[in-house]
Amino acid sequence: MKVLGISFGRKNGNSDILVKEALFGAKSAKPDAIIEFVNTINMNIGRCRGCGACSTALEKGKDNVCIFQDDFQALEDKIREADAIILGAPVYALQPVGQLKDFIDRFSCRHDYSAITYVLDKRRNGELPGNADDFPMERLKKRTVSYISIGGAITDDWTSMGTATLHIFGFPPMMKVMGNYNANCMGTTGNPYLDDKLIENMHEMGKRTVLGLEDDSVEFFRPEGKPEEVCPVCHQRLLMVNPGSTTVTCPICGIHGQLSIVNDGIQVEFTKEEQERARGTFKGLREHTLEIQGFGAICGPKIMANKEKLDKLMNERIKNFDSTINA
Repeated sequence: MKVLGISFGRKNGNSDILVKEALFGAKSAKPDAIIEFVNTINMNIGRCRGCGACSTALEKGKDNVCIFQDDFQALEDKIREADAIILGAPVYALQPVGQLKDFIDRFSCRHDYSAITYVLDKRRNGELPGNADDFPMERLKKRTVSYISIGGAITDDWTSMGTATLHIFGFPPMMKVMGNYNANCMGTTGNPYLDDKLIENMHEMGKRTVLGLEDDSVEFFRPEGKPEEVCPVCHQRLLMVNPGSTTVTCPICGIHGQLSIVNDGIQVEFTKEEQERARGTFKGLREHTLEIQGFGAICGPKIMANKEKLDKLMNERIKNFDSTINA
């Protein structure tokens, strides 16, 4: 087993400490595991440019590689080699640092289990070029992952989107999430090593991350003292409400539930059917794959029917924006 720790924080800072302590926990549970740690602070990882080259290449029978070369590929390769992952990132303004999101935007489309297998099935049926067996399926192998967000605020109000955002990393390749920990209060804790319970929690989460790979009876890590979860899938407390309705949506999983008030408290029920179509499941991912595949049939005729109008507007108002607006 290979276990990878990734920190998007300062070198030897709180993120590094907590990820490495989780790795110590993983090692104690799996002494023969190969442990590797990567800090990304000095890595050059550019943003996704939405060029579509990776998806186009896959549909043409090739590998869905990113055509822009930087340090993204080095980190991607380490993730592909790993069986279990501990991912940590600091939260400076509600969400983890931007470098993480830049990486995820490029990583997710290249490791989307549903999108890739959808194309491979078409290759096997002769609908698309290429040999399906040539695709390196180890990219989509079963992996476990746990998330750590680190913030300074005493309450979690200022880090409320920390672990929620980290979840975006794992659901395209359907990674099994074994824990998410919001390590706020660093502003008053001073250093993680001054909080014995925090370090103990990191060890336990690391253990479960590696043990859960082969043993489905290992439970998701729920640390004592943290607020109770609302969503049973991603274990977050965020909700999208619909005014005038009791239907709510988990913004991370995309599943719908029913909200009610029980004993002066909020209660949300998500049916088994909804949980089975969460974004990190094959059913949930396939819903989105089919949605995207249908875009062309809807938008293509619109664009062609209005080509002259669109060309004129694009040329006058977008490509020549400065001269047009200041005329």
